[in-house]
Amino acid sequence: MRIFILLLSIILLVAFCWYIFSSQTKRASSSGEIPVLFIHGYLGSQNSLGTMIKRFEENNWGQKSAYCIVRSDGTVQWKQKGKLAGQLPMVHVVFKKADASLEEQTKWVGRIIDDLKKMYHISSVDLLGHSMGGLTATAVSLERPKDVHKLVTLGSPLKGLDYGELMEMYPRAKNYQASEGARDLVFHSAALRDVHARKEDFAQHIDIFSGAGDIGDGTDGVVTIESAYGLDSFTEHIHFQTFHESHSNLHESKEVDEAVYQFLKRD
Repeated sequence: MRIFILLLSIILLVAFCWYIFSSQTKRASSSGEIPVLFIHGYLGSQNSLGTMIKRFEENNWGQKSAYCIVRSDGTVQWKQKGKLAGQLPMVHVVFKKADASLEEQTKWVGRIIDDLKKMYHISSVDLLGHSMGGLTATAVSLERPKDVHKLVTLGSPLKGLDYGELMEMYPRAKNYQASEGARDLVFHSAALRDVHARKEDFAQHIDIFSGAGDIGDGTDGVVTIESAYGLDSFTEHIHFQTFHESHSNLHESKEVDEAVYQFLKRD
């Protein structure tokens, strides 16, 4: 009799654990729980998109569900792994090697997506990138189209930029002129030529929002509107919007927040 009760208890415990696991899997796989990866730009840091994420939380638009740091060797270190919650579950991505090449960053984000798929049993993500982060998000969309649902680029030099102008606005960039990231950002770089050479392969199910800044001269101080709208020939499923903001202020603007939220929010 005791053995029977013990076996019954074990069976009930296993059944209960399986029920909990299945429920979490179903919730994580639902269409309303697609995580949004926030990817900072060239020479960015935790602070670059951290305040934008915080404002989204304060507005009850989403919740920071996970946070990871990619080390210089490409190792992904998860600092926070919570459940996918809020209308927009947000994943904060930070590169320790913030002057890395487009190829490196694309691989790193791919690893992050693989981790998320295993952790949350999801099939796709949304990508939001500021500046070079938008280039990385675009490259990931080309490499892994089935993994991407929506794409947001903010002040991203999709047709390149003038590194001299970048140094004028951000003097710190002078110390990184020889970096692979600097090489990939400039007009007519091999990395950008490769991205545009594959535009016919861009998946048409991916909706795009491209935001550009204009401080009165057709640029955000670093990136021209034309360059920020460089995905115009990739797809018809794209929305453009210009904001009266400088390059860095594109991720510090409530107007930009609202536009991005309206694009990403679930129907």
